[in-house]
Amino acid sequence: PDVLWRLQNFYSCVGLVIEECTGLLASPIMTIGHEGFGRLLFTTGRLVVLSKTLRDVHRFGFETLGKLAETGTKMVDDAIEVIE
Repeated sequence: PDVLWRLQNFYSCVGLVIEECTGLLASPIMTIGHEGFGRLLFTTGRLVVLSKTLRDVHRFGFETLGKLAETGTKMVDDAIEVIE
């Protein structure tokens, strides 16, 4: 439950930044199986702006806050590129 909570918080923040930068509502859709594998999609309307395969979810985390910020920023930049 703690790992799923961290995943949801991280990806919700990514969605909020996408929304702030573009003015479009970015909704995360996440499905994870009991083995720790799944898929994450971000949609704006009918457009899928980000698709990511999740693996080994039980090990989700970042070594430093800088790596967390770097990963989140890259995801946001990729999504904004698709929207544009």
